Amino acid sequence: MRRTPFVALLVVALMACTSTADTSNTSETSSPAETSSTIEEVGEESTVTTVVVEETTTTTTSTTVPPLPEPETRCITVLKCQFTYLQGVDYSLLKLEFTDFSVADLKNAKFVRANLKETLFIRADLTNVDFTGADLSGANLTGAIVAGANFTNAKMKDTVICSLDLETVTGIASAQLSEVKTFRAKGARYCP
Repeated sequence: MRRTPFVALLVVALMACTSTADTSNTSETSSPAETSSTIEEVGEESTVTTVVVEETTTTTTSTTVPPLPEPETRCITVLKCQFTYLQGVDYSLLKLEFTDFSVADLKNAKFVRANLKETLFIRADLTNVDFTGADLSGANLTGAIVAGANFTNAKMKDTVICSLDLETVTGIASAQLSEVKTFRAKGARYCP
């Protein structure tokens, strides 16, 4: 009878469907199993050999980081730069007296030999900012983040430096620290 190859082929097809259904519930790291079958005929009897090979694949997830926004440098014209993104901007040699940089993001900005008299840097991020030779007379740096900031030869007469971590700054000398204020100007209250 010639039905045995047909029955054997049907059995192979059912096994393939079963193995595909079993692997459809697997996690993302494995792919469906590959099934290969061979049918050997010996006289009237058929032998079905089924080999199931499973592949494991590794999926990688890539995260797209959005580009950094452009710095908002127009705020300098009105001297109000609170809460603005100003990373890496070069303000060297500019006159920026009385400018308010409170809570601004100024990481890696440069203020080399800039005039910053009475400027407010309250709670601003001044990480790695270069104040080399800048005039910070009367400026207020209360609560600013100054990790890695460079104060080499900066004028700091009456500069308010409340709640600053001066361990990571560079170029600050004891002569500069003898001229600063560690209290707020209004009411001569000491720093919290």
